[in-house]
Amino acid sequence: MSHFVFECNSDTYLDCMTHQVFASNTNWPLQVAQGDYVFLHHYETGVLLGLWRAKTNGARGLVPKLWRGRFPFQVMIEPAIARPQDVPREILTEFGINPSAGRFEGLLDASIGEKLANALLAQKS
Repeated sequence: MSHFVFECNSDTYLDCMTHQVFASNTNWPLQVAQGDYVFLHHYETGVLLGLWRAKTNGARGLVPKLWRGRFPFQVMIEPAIARPQDVPREILTEFGINPSAGRFEGLLDASIGEKLANALLAQKS
């Protein structure tokens, strides 16, 4: 199982949640397999959110008209925990991650991705 980080901003966040789809304008989401864990980095607020599972393999144009086609490489998602939440800053700091300092998307290092996912799974109700 792999762990991926998608990105959003204030303009795209609501569509991600409403349509339960994460996307990119580059083709790396084609690496996402059904069942992989995914996170969402809101780069304007500097928050890393989790946790979802890929409901589909990554593909091109699953919801073709969403975002007027600007982000065609997509994966359908479903919550992996009852209510996705911010990854606690102390956990991010432990792994040297500062989502406020920049942008990142794509495949997470396997050990870091697993530890972040396990931290959220341990908190689920």
